[in-house]
Amino acid sequence: MAEGVKEDRSFRLQATKNAVTRRAVSVALDHGTSSISVRIEGKVRVLIIDTGSNISRLQPGVSKSEVRLTDMRPYGVTGETLDVKGYQAVSFVLGAREFNHQFLVRSLPTEAEGFLGMDFIKESGAIVDLE
Repeated sequence: MAEGVKEDRSFRLQATKNAVTRRAVSVALDHGTSSISVRIEGKVRVLIIDTGSNISRLQPGVSKSEVRLTDMRPYGVTGETLDVKGYQAVSFVLGAREFNHQFLVRSLPTEAEGFLGMDFIKESGAIVDLE
């Protein structure tokens, strides 16, 4: 583990209604940023958990899936329209589960490959546990 990285949080995925346990995935706390490792197209990628965003985003080139045009023009925290290349339907493995999710594609001001926003968290039934 890199210096300054601490694993003391978890990201739980809701199980089916009849299940008695939930799966937990380690969350790395890297200099104050909560992030998780996923596998996209066989490669380990780092995604930041962004509970402040409604939309998940990926850096260009992270996935080879087709980038499709979109009319969506999201706004950043400054109120400016974000430059979006399009969206991608991406399959990724988190823990032992495979997910399919749509990500906006745009250059991001981070070394992480992307952000998991509230759209994924709600859709997957994930619980971000900050104990």
